[in-house]
Amino acid sequence: FLRHTFFFFKAFAHVSKLLSQCKFDLLEELVAKEVLHLLKEKVTSLSDNHKDALAADIDEIVYTSTGDISIYYDEKGRKFVNILMCFWYLTSANIPSEAVTGASVFQVKLGDQNVETKQLLSASYEFHREFTQGVMPDWTISRIEHSKLLE
Repeated sequence: FLRHTFFFFKAFAHVSKLLSQCKFDLLEELVAKEVLHLLKEKVTSLSDNHKDALAADIDEIVYTSTGDISIYYDEKGRKFVNILMCFWYLTSANIPSEAVTGASVFQVKLGDQNVETKQLLSASYEFHREFTQGVMPDWTISRIEHSKLLE
């Protein structure tokens, strides 16, 4: 599971960056079609600052946890797994703190005099994979939520 956790960590950083840049064509193999369709509508209507806040730099991810893990079989006997991962990351995107409920604001001192303001945001990504024997082990993202940015 630890090997997969690192994969999820990197996938979150990669997908959130592509999402913030509206590179939906590069997300087609990574995100479920119906989710990608909804994301296109929501993300394209966001302000540039809110789009910037979607991107989680891998060095700015401060905490991750596993939410729900579900294993189920369909009517044909195929086995599937869903894993919900929650991520907390810092962003220096310029968004009003009241626009993102639950966001914490931090002052980060860089060097002698530079002070940078960062906000702590959260996101939840659900990863889906078929585990039927003989099937290619491809993960897709079946749900994407960013703390109040994509509502």
